[in-house]
Amino acid sequence: MIFNQSYYTAMDRGYYIDLKPGEQPPAEASPDTVPEIGLSPENIGISAPPFGDQLQGLKAKVFQGASKVELGFMGKGKGSMQGGNTTPGMFGKEERIDIRELAKINKIQLTTHATPNAGSLAGFQQDKFDEAIRETTLHEIQRAVDFAADTTNGGAVVVHAQEYPRAIRDYFQHEGFEAYPEEDKRAIRYLVDKRHGQITPVRKNVPVYEPVYEDHPDDPENSWRDVDYNKIPKTTSNSQLLFKRVPKWNEDTTDFEAVKRDWKDFEEKADQWNKDNPEDQRTPEEMWFKIQMENQVLQAKGGSLFHARSYEENRNSYNKLKKALEFYKKVEKDMPVEEQWKLMDSFNVGRFAGTGGNYLPSESKLPSEWIEESLKQEEMNMRFIHESSASSDARAKEVQENIDNTIPIQDYAEEKTEDTIVRAAMYTMDREKKPSKEGLWGWDVRGGDKFEKPLFIAIENFFPEIHGGHPDDVKRMVLGSREMLSKRLQEHRGMSQEQAWKEAESRIKATWDTSHANMWRKYFKSNPGESMEKTDERFKKWYLDKAKEWKDENIIGHVHVSDNFGWEDEHVTPGQGNAPIKEFIQLMKDKTEKGEVDVIVEPAHQDYKAMLGGWRLFGSSIYGLEMGQRDSWLDVERSYFGRNAPPYFLYGEAAPDPESWQLWSGTRME
Repeated sequence: MIFNQSYYTAMDRGYYIDLKPGEQPPAEASPDTVPEIGLSPENIGISAPPFGDQLQGLKAKVFQGASKVELGFMGKGKGSMQGGNTTPGMFGKEERIDIRELAKINKIQLTTHATPNAGSLAGFQQDKFDEAIRETTLHEIQRAVDFAADTTNGGAVVVHAQEYPRAIRDYFQHEGFEAYPEEDKRAIRYLVDKRHGQITPVRKNVPVYEPVYEDHPDDPENSWRDVDYNKIPKTTSNSQLLFKRVPKWNEDTTDFEAVKRDWKDFEEKADQWNKDNPEDQRTPEEMWFKIQMENQVLQAKGGSLFHARSYEENRNSYNKLKKALEFYKKVEKDMPVEEQWKLMDSFNVGRFAGTGGNYLPSESKLPSEWIEESLKQEEMNMRFIHESSASSDARAKEVQENIDNTIPIQDYAEEKTEDTIVRAAMYTMDREKKPSKEGLWGWDVRGGDKFEKPLFIAIENFFPEIHGGHPDDVKRMVLGSREMLSKRLQEHRGMSQEQAWKEAESRIKATWDTSHANMWRKYFKSNPGESMEKTDERFKKWYLDKAKEWKDENIIGHVHVSDNFGWEDEHVTPGQGNAPIKEFIQLMKDKTEKGEVDVIVEPAHQDYKAMLGGWRLFGSSIYGLEMGQRDSWLDVERSYFGRNAPPYFLYGEAAPDPESWQLWSGTRME
């Protein structure tokens, strides 16, 4: 068959003819149909609803005319189709064969989306990082990789980057972002104990009071003094030296002086520290935490000193009493019983017990008995000092270890995130080589087919409010993970440096979600006196500049297309919101046409219209034939209504019922 104009349907692959350079659509066409980009529908895919049966979802997308389909899942652990919590494990080998064969017959390229509910790649949950949680997240990704290895010809396994909370203004103020007007004063920063992952929140609007110490007269800028006027460096972290500082006594208030430190003080302290210690950089939150903890160390050591101040006196008294006891026991033993009253009288002189104002002689006792009671009292005093001082010293050491092991949340989490990504990427390598599970009639699931492209982990930018939402977050994850994977492949699998890096680049890439990136719009601040249009222009430039960085640095490998109005992830039909999708796709067109980047439209309630909207937005030349004239896009898209002739292509519910439309052989018409 020969068609005299551009043509494309799902049933007739290979007839698509792009417009020639400079060729324009008819004058009556809507301005929105102008093929500024001119991407073929073969380059634009759609995702199947992740809440339902992925085999049925794939069939629906075949009828709708998709050439690329992304299959995904919403559940984790044990799935539930009724609850919409689908998982890869719910689809057995027969269904996997059906998915693979259906895609193969209809020339559909499949990609996979791991559940977005898998969790943080670093293992963050509530107020801590948990290694068991991180392992569970990895398992969910590996389940999706298994599914992809059985059903696809390679390509993306999309994973959300949703790592941990962080303040927007603190990290992206230089780009013009702020979460709320007082974020610089009220935001929370986080520290993590690297031994067990427990998080410590640092509130910027909570001041810290710090004792004031005597400066050394010879070097007041850099040193404190001790009682002997020895110098104590102000940069020291040695708790023993810090404990020797002399606090300032205020004679007017009769107490020791203290100074209030606010966040600005900690920023200045961190700046000064980092200038003096280039090999040991610290953040303001670390300086805040350090002062808080040092106060606890000093309090604990002060408590130890307080209890121990009379320890020597108690110990000397105890030793003297023991000698006295030994002496009097010997005397009492040698003295006749009838004479012992003399010892009792002489030893009890002046000892009285008072009751109700009447003084009576105290109970008469032998000297040894009195001494034994005194020994018990001294022993109790010494035991109290032992326990109090020892526990205070132990507390001081414990707090000091907390200081030494507490680091910024980003330093802790990034290594964990990269390790999870690397392990998932190595799993894609191993899963490709592993023989597939046995399928029907002795076939394996893949049917002996080879992968057309490597399976790879595609890290997707998520929401702005958490680490993993900013394009720079994902870029660091990808580059850092590639570096880690390259080293492991060299060390553990004997690859050369060049071979290992090439493998790392092919196994770890990024997914740009146009809707998630556009959600940064609500936090983008206008300049004084700036119009909304000018602010929109600046935001669009930021958006496209970040996308270009991904492209230029070979980060991007996958695209999710949906639209919104810059507020929430609403999945509006592409072109119906305000995200700069057309400009973004124009930027990525060459990579898309080369097959280096897959473009997947993610619909919501509108279903097939989202994909049609993508075709329309990207300038695909899709027209119908009627009365020998060329119809506009809107005529084609809405041709189901108000016509006196059957529609000339089929999708959605208008497609043939597979149970009713069967060939004589019993083969269902797809």
